[in-house]
Amino acid sequence: MDVAQAILSRRSIKTFDPDHEIDDATLREIFDLVTRAPSSFNLQHWRFIVVRDQDRKDRLRTASFGQRHVGEASAVVVVAARLDAHEDAARVQSHVPEGEQRAGLVKTIQGFYANKPQFQRDEAIRSASLAAMTLMLVAPSKGLATCPMIGFDPAQVTEIVDLPDNCLPVMLVVLGKPAAGEPFPTSRLPLAEVVKFL
Repeated sequence: MDVAQAILSRRSIKTFDPDHEIDDATLREIFDLVTRAPSSFNLQHWRFIVVRDQDRKDRLRTASFGQRHVGEASAVVVVAARLDAHEDAARVQSHVPEGEQRAGLVKTIQGFYANKPQFQRDEAIRSASLAAMTLMLVAPSKGLATCPMIGFDPAQVTEIVDLPDNCLPVMLVVLGKPAAGEPFPTSRLPLAEVVKFL
């Protein structure tokens, strides 16, 4: 499936085959592609917790105000954002030749984010969201469907998946085999309303 086809065919699916399972190998193939998403300074702020255990999915369903697809999907991916990713600047820039160039870049990155909690949060959410969209575009190549979700209690989700203090949940993406039936059609605003050519 090419990118255009993946975009045109993507829908937020809410009815899944509850008996379908996704194996580790498939998930690794998916996330190997997902983690190629862009991020500021290559900091890779995203963290993913893939929940397949039914008990934990049921707890996530409760934290998601009882939304059925959270419990029925093969997996619930908690897309989290690491707020202090800039502290890994030296490690993620290891491809830059060692010496003044790398040292200067690391200093720039750390100075760019230091003591700016709101900016750190905004950047982490942006990067995690780019990765989440990549997940939604990769999933169909494995015969899977997705639905991104913001309808959940962040504190409960944080506790259920044991997120560390330096991470926050950005969204849930349910992942699985769609049940039979056509998804509801969607509409889009006209290009003239949302795109301006200068």
